[in-house]
Amino acid sequence: MVDDDASIRRALRRQLQILGFNVLDFQSAEEFLTSDIPTGDACLLLDVYMPGMTGIELCRAMAASGRHLPTILISGRDDLQTRQMIRDARPIASLLKPFDERVLVRAIRKALGKAASLLT
Repeated sequence: MVDDDASIRRALRRQLQILGFNVLDFQSAEEFLTSDIPTGDACLLLDVYMPGMTGIELCRAMAASGRHLPTILISGRDDLQTRQMIRDARPIASLLKPFDERVLVRAIRKALGKAASLLT
């Protein structure tokens, strides 16, 4: 998970760990890119708007480098420009903050299913 808001990272990390998911969290796209990017059963929960490199820019950088990780984009903005940027990034799913736990889990399961198909 990559989100510049520490309180959102903390809350999502706790929520996802309670649900049985292993979670790595990063405060910026740059921090994520310098880490060992997970492979296998993994997906990326990614905020669209962050200082420095945005979530959309991270998606482009990952694609350009040939790294494929199913991505769920999240945003607190619901305007025409944001919706278009999200569509162009082609995530597995996109969620508008605040989102329901069931919707989040459904999106993660979809992304993990896609991750498994990338391995074959």
